Amino acid sequence: MKVLIVEDDPMVAELNQQFIERMDNLDVVCKADTVKKAQDCLQKWSPDLVLLDVYLPGKSGLTLLSHMQEHQYHASVILITAAKDIQTVKEAVFYGVADYLIKPFTFERFRLAVEKIQRLATVMEEGNGINQAVIDHYFNKEEHAGVEKKKPVEHPSHNLPKNLSKNLSKLTMTTILKNIQELDGPFSVETLAREVDLSRITVKKYIQFLVDDGFLVESIEYHKVGRPLMLYQLNPDIKEPPFPM
Repeated sequence: MKVLIVEDDPMVAELNQQFIERMDNLDVVCKADTVKKAQDCLQKWSPDLVLLDVYLPGKSGLTLLSHMQEHQYHASVILITAAKDIQTVKEAVFYGVADYLIKPFTFERFRLAVEKIQRLATVMEEGNGINQAVIDHYFNKEEHAGVEKKKPVEHPSHNLPKNLSKNLSKLTMTTILKNIQELDGPFSVETLAREVDLSRITVKKYIQFLVDDGFLVESIEYHKVGRPLMLYQLNPDIKEPPFPM
């Protein structure tokens, strides 16, 4: 699936690309920081998915939706924006955007938005016809509400998870978990790396395992200057660590 990222902040655009690269069968084919450049990307690449910001220099990102409708581009669009006003939401609905993500958002929420689009694309490619169950699976929004109210994740309390990577050690994981539980509030990779006196790359591997396992949740903190900061914190729905401390 070809992806176009329309975002004027290069750090945010890079972060969106990193999210895309964490998913299967997606390829960023073009980036644009203005509506005009995005129109050129549409013409050249005919992307399947557009990640679109609203606040762009010159023209609003919403004008791109009008352009796509006028020229019959059939790409799915996910609005990724800080815009929370009713009029913007109404226009997004009018133009049929597939989803609307308000900055900052988690990778999990982003993943759900993209996977919904991928599911429908897969069905369309198979060409076996559409039934009500398929339609309901695509248009049902309940899975998004579940991002905010996840069911508690159960972890075995007697041993390591079976999917623990061979290059992760139980001793290091135990140290990292203890330090995470002692931290007050969200933390960055750099903060935790200082606490445990390990390299950022090493700590990142353990954090990513804990995010994938559901023990940690991630969020994005945007700044006026500099690149966005990824933050992590304990999942409030999980009462026990993945294995005994």
